[in-house]
Amino acid sequence: MKEGLKIDSDLNDLKEIEKSVQQLKDQLELESVLITLSENGVYIQNKKEQIHLPAHIRKIADVSGAGDTVVSTAALCVALGLSAKTIASLSNLAGGLVCEQVGVVPIEKSKLLKEAIKKAIFTKGL
Repeated sequence: MKEGLKIDSDLNDLKEIEKSVQQLKDQLELESVLITLSENGVYIQNKKEQIHLPAHIRKIADVSGAGDTVVSTAALCVALGLSAKTIASLSNLAGGLVCEQVGVVPIEKSKLLKEAIKKAIFTKGL
């Protein structure tokens, strides 16, 4: 939102985030928006849903590449036609996994899948 609307939103104020996301959707004529909230998780909004998911507690080593990981994971989830909650959940999880390692690193599909099953995002493999 900082870049898109030049708005500094309080990432702890869900009402303020919702208002800013709606403004972004209106201004850019978007159907759906997913934003990262740093240590506060992710927020996704589409025509049907508004979902805030907190970040998973992790030992953070480096945040390099986390945003790119969230975006690329979300893009794959959208391509698969997954639900908004699943898109946000997997993207949030993937971004957190990257933060546990130093530098810009890929995530391993098996590790993401194992975590997704553990957190009940998925009950079986992809």
